[in-house]
Amino acid sequence: MYHYRECGLPNVYLVNGYRQIETTYGRGVSIEDVEGLHMAIAHVLVEEEPSLSGPEVRFIRKFLELTQTQLAELLGVEDQSVRRWEKLARIPKQADHGIRLVFRDLTHKASTPLSELVRQIDTAEVREPHPVRYRFRPNAKVRWQPQEQRAAA
Repeated sequence: MYHYRECGLPNVYLVNGYRQIETTYGRGVSIEDVEGLHMAIAHVLVEEEPSLSGPEVRFIRKFLELTQTQLAELLGVEDQSVRRWEKLARIPKQADHGIRLVFRDLTHKASTPLSELVRQIDTAEVREPHPVRYRFRPNAKVRWQPQEQRAAA
């Protein structure tokens, strides 16, 4: 299993879909379909997490290829607000809602009704990030998928 720290999130692990390689600069890692992996990570953050943290906002913003200023303009806030959110453990609810809407609008990806996401955000408490493992399926339509987590006994 590979702890994928390069994405900027502390809790992403790859079960497969990567290989270690030797380069002239030392040991490296080659990941299959990085764009698909980043879409899977962003989708889990937007559709399944009850509240977004600053690093998660930064990941989503970079995935969408937006600057802080561009995201601020889409949300109707000052770019200073986006900079501040990206440093917080938990962003304000209104910002959380807006970022999820921007993601859905720009990617056309949504699996959870927005009303359910809003309910989850409204009832969410501050949380520690839990590890999320992603499995690569080379012949599947969606090649990177989160691995089902077994409940701790």
